[in-house]
Amino acid sequence: MQLYSSELAPSPLKVLVFIAEKGIKDIEIVNLDLGKLEHKTPEYKAIAPNSRVPALKLDDGTIILETTAICRYLESLYPEPNLFGQSPLEIASIEMWYSRITYELATPLAHGFRHTHPHMSQMEDQNNDFGLAQRQIGVKALEIYNEIIATRAFIAGDNFSYADIQMAINLKFLVRLNRLDIENYKNLNEYINQVYSRPSFSV
Repeated sequence: MQLYSSELAPSPLKVLVFIAEKGIKDIEIVNLDLGKLEHKTPEYKAIAPNSRVPALKLDDGTIILETTAICRYLESLYPEPNLFGQSPLEIASIEMWYSRITYELATPLAHGFRHTHPHMSQMEDQNNDFGLAQRQIGVKALEIYNEIIATRAFIAGDNFSYADIQMAINLKFLVRLNRLDIENYKNLNEYINQVYSRPSFSV
């Protein structure tokens, strides 16, 4: 198998951390330089028509796109250590939390960055009012999640899971890109530092 990745982007990092947590050794990592637009080449578009990373190429040539889909596939091949839950309640809880993180935190903060940051003006048809409104939604969500994480070690329960990979990496990237100070959110800051201290995050 080959994983098309990039050292600059958060989505491939989520898969790389997932692979490291699993201890998977038989996946070749192909790094693309996004700054040089290697993800826009005809060769890569033949693999991923949307020009996004990551992409997992199986030995038979089948392509799997999207971070969660790739991790789900790898979980089925390498079930231990389990990162998507084992009991029905664990599975539902992890699914609930990474879905909430995506829609309540990551999406508005991503819109806030893409629609207001000057560096994105060449890549996005920006709507500044929309971006500012979305950023504010994201800021309110940060306050809520700062309280939620104060009561637990990991977002979905007692064990580290895929939801923590999503949450920690999303926060690490998007808070900075929105020019916010994570130290204003003490509990989230401690949580990110705790998660990022895991060996898998040194990939």
